[in-house]
Amino acid sequence: MTDFLNNLTTAQATLFSSILSAIIAITVILINKHFESKKIKRKKYDTMKKYANPIISAAEQLAWRLKEILEFNGAYLLPNAPMNSFFRYKFNSTVYRLCAVLGWIQAAKNEQSYLEGVKLKQHKKVQEAFILFQKYLADGSHVEVSILDYLIQLFNLKTITLADYEKVLIGVELEKTVFRYIPDNIKKNTSLLEDNKQLEMLKEILDFICTKTNQPQIGLDVIKEKRISAITEISREFCWIYRDWQSAIGDVMLKEIKGATRRYDVIGFAEFQSIHEDNEWLKKVDGLFSSLDVSVDDRFDTRVQQLKQVFASCVEIINVLRILINKLETIPDKSFQALNTYNCKINGIPQKRTRNKLFHLVKN
Repeated sequence: MTDFLNNLTTAQATLFSSILSAIIAITVILINKHFESKKIKRKKYDTMKKYANPIISAAEQLAWRLKEILEFNGAYLLPNAPMNSFFRYKFNSTVYRLCAVLGWIQAAKNEQSYLEGVKLKQHKKVQEAFILFQKYLADGSHVEVSILDYLIQLFNLKTITLADYEKVLIGVELEKTVFRYIPDNIKKNTSLLEDNKQLEMLKEILDFICTKTNQPQIGLDVIKEKRISAITEISREFCWIYRDWQSAIGDVMLKEIKGATRRYDVIGFAEFQSIHEDNEWLKKVDGLFSSLDVSVDDRFDTRVQQLKQVFASCVEIINVLRILINKLETIPDKSFQALNTYNCKINGIPQKRTRNKLFHLVKN
């Protein structure tokens, strides 16, 4: 090596020195990037660990309450349930538990938004679990579309060829019309309207459909004849909490803390109670549980199936976070297995497929 260097001309030595310096500089840059990447990954992982325990706890509490509702029919949610202090507490605490999960999800997202994006396998699974939870709360356009399709068939309108998004827009407008006629957000109360009001509402809905699909309007006599069937279909109950609403709910549920290992905490039940009635975002969740009878055929109250799916996503959140931080005893195996077994039962999932795996419930 010494002979090689001694035999170099001045120009060659200069070139060799430049190349060697460049190699060293690139190596240093790559090493620094490697360690910086590991540092960011560790920071993201540590952030998730700080939120894993409270998220698991919130998801578990919601899951147990949903299990109670689905298994024992949630007497405090029934349409004619007496609003005594105990039933009111059970209703409000149910709403609080769901809002708390949204709050913790929002907290984890907010804190990680300050970090550079480095994909971690574990982090991706957690995000998928969060997305699934939010999806089951938000996605419901298929119900509005199915009501539209039923009305078209019931009143012998011409089969229409519309893009899916056009059907969704029409379905949403139909829902807006219905809510103008009922004094609350409980759709099944359309059956309590006077007959003439039902006919007026149906005429407005059907005129809108005919206008949008370029068809002649339907006569009032035909509407009168099929009024009961149409009202029954329109009365199908559902409650979708859209993603932007979820973010707003999550923000309301958060309070920033200082001098702690994490930046956020979720407000307690007492503080929630003090703001619930006057907060438009928190009230959005009430509709998911108001006047709910889980024994009803869930074609006419899609909230029943929705709660089963939300329950499944709670189990999934717990599952992926337990795997992520398996050294921390956040929920006993016995409790998790009880929740997982019930999930398999109500959602028709073979239990052996869910053991130590991230699973996705396919919406029916």
